[in-house]
Amino acid sequence: MKKLAFFLLLIINGISFAQTTPVKDTRPNMLIITCHPDDWELSMAGTAYLLKDRYHIHIIILSDGELGNTWNTTGKPDPVLGAKRVDDANKTAEKIGATNYFFKMKDSGVYADEEAVNKTITLMKSLDPSIIFIHWPIDKPDHVAASAIAMMALARTGLMYSREVYFFEVEELNHFTPEIFIDISGLWSVKRDLVHFHERYNDDRFEKMAEENAIKNGLLNHCKYAEGFIPLFPLSNLRSDRHTVCTLLDLK
Repeated sequence: MKKLAFFLLLIINGISFAQTTPVKDTRPNMLIITCHPDDWELSMAGTAYLLKDRYHIHIIILSDGELGNTWNTTGKPDPVLGAKRVDDANKTAEKIGATNYFFKMKDSGVYADEEAVNKTITLMKSLDPSIIFIHWPIDKPDHVAASAIAMMALARTGLMYSREVYFFEVEELNHFTPEIFIDISGLWSVKRDLVHFHERYNDDRFEKMAEENAIKNGLLNHCKYAEGFIPLFPLSNLRSDRHTVCTLLDLK
């Protein structure tokens, strides 16, 4: 009887221990480097949502976008608008469990200067991301600078040769021909909702922009909606002495 009681006590303690011992989170880090709030939502919200349980997602946002909808009117920065866009970015990050890093560079004044590159390098080294998404380098000047900052940091850290790096497009861009498509047909409502957080003209122009691009990519991918990416290096069975990996091809 004493042996039975002792055995039951061990089982109970074992169950209690199992319930109180936290499971170690071994997910790797993922880094998205963007110029403005709303860039990743417009370009890759569906893909980010698919990756949120596989990675800890971190997002660099170089500028608060305080020019926003003033660039074609007053042309003057609007700090209230910038603060709203930051708040919107934090709301969308929460939806995918992401962490934002705001570099507070001046809107329309983003340059690949030493300070911005070094801040990006420091964060890259700290996070050691397995997969990185950056702007396509043929775009409007701020986005081009964001891409240059990312590429310089990737080169100086050496991560460009040992990590998965993908270009995304925010709007339909010249010379951007995706090599990888992610079917987001079943996630269109999720992407639409994330994009809607950034609607600041009291209309649905951002949703229309995102949908037009998703439909175009969907046609190329034989589905209703898709997001397209270009890997930094071509997918090949041989790239120097490094194994070519493409996590995106495993997404469902």
